[in-house]
Amino acid sequence: MDTPKPKPTTAIVGSLYVGTDLLGRALTNPENKELTALLRAHDFVGAAIVSLRFAFKLRRNKPAAQDLQGRANLRLVRQGWDWKVVTLVRALCRFVWSEHTHELRETATARKAEEVFLAEEAVHGNTAAPSAEAIALRIETERREEAYDTAQMEALRAAFTATKDEVNLLWLDFMLMEITDLAEMARRSNRPVKDFYLAKDRRDRLVKRLTGAHDEEDN
Repeated sequence: MDTPKPKPTTAIVGSLYVGTDLLGRALTNPENKELTALLRAHDFVGAAIVSLRFAFKLRRNKPAAQDLQGRANLRLVRQGWDWKVVTLVRALCRFVWSEHTHELRETATARKAEEVFLAEEAVHGNTAAPSAEAIALRIETERREEAYDTAQMEALRAAFTATKDEVNLLWLDFMLMEITDLAEMARRSNRPVKDFYLAKDRRDRLVKRLTGAHDEEDN
C-alpha cells in the first residue's frame, strides 16, 4: 500500500507554486506577497490580457468573459503552477478552457431538460420561435462586445503612440501575434530584454488607469 505523500508546508517550492488545494489552507500574508512577486515577474498583466481575449472568443460577451477569466485565475491560485513546465499565459489560457468546458458539461443536463420541456410544450402548441427583434438584439450585443474588445487594444496602442513608447508598441504587436516570452521579443526586435522589463512597469500603470476609467464609465 502506497504511503500518502505529506502535504507541503510552504506555498512555493522551487519553481512550483503548489496551490491552496494541495497546501490544504489559505495563503499567509508573506506567501501572498511571494506569489504576487512571482506573477509580476512573469508578466501577469500581459498574460491576463491574452487570457481575457481567449475567454471573449469563447463567450463573445464581456461580462461572461470576465467571469470566466476570474474563475480561471482562482483555479491558478487553488491548483498551482510550475513556471518551468508551462508559461503563465499558457497556464491561464488552459484554466480558461477548462472552466469553459466544465460549464458546458454542467449546462448540458439543464439544456437537455429544457429541450424536453419545450418538446412537451410543442405538443400543446405553446412554443414560439425567437422573434426577429430578439435575434437582432443578440447580434447587436455580440457586435458591441467585439467592438469593446477591439477598443481596449486600440486604447493601449493610442496611449503608447502618444507617449512614443516604442517598446510597448512592439510588445503589443508581439502579444497580438501570441508571442508572450519577453526574451523572444527582445531577440526578434534586436533590443535588450531589459527594455521590455522596464516597459512592463509603464504598461501596468497605464492598464490600471484605463481599467479605472472604464469602471467609472460602467457605473
